Amino acid sequence: MKIKLEKLFLAACVCMLSFAASAQSGNPFIGTWDLDATNSDFGGAQVPASMVRTYAETGGGGYMYLIVTIDDDGIIGGSGASYRYDGVSVPIATMGAVGTQNTISYYQVNGRTVEYTVRNSSGTVQIGAKTLSPDS
Repeated sequence: MKIKLEKLFLAACVCMLSFAASAQSGNPFIGTWDLDATNSDFGGAQVPASMVRTYAETGGGGYMYLIVTIDDDGIIGGSGASYRYDGVSVPIATMGAVGTQNTISYYQVNGRTVEYTVRNSSGTVQIGAKTLSPDS
């Protein structure tokens, strides 16, 4: 079952990457982003060997993201969610996750910075921000 889930997840990734590549948006976060580990701050967390993030507009002020990671051992991971920049928590779909359901909420600070909060049943587990460099 694990192999089938991974193949399904990877197929979905390919579809989402194709969708995102064709999307046109004024939102600078929309698109596909490959990890630049030297210019990224993971706040002490393990940096994956590879990471691709895809953000797409879903219409009506909504967005979605899909993250695919590969760790140093070649293990594939990933997550995704549909959201708005309204601070409302939405469920995160996480590949291979067992246990507590995480949620995420987003708030757009300005045109180049988005803050997010990840929560589970125990409370807030992560607060962070994504900021695009001026050359993005």
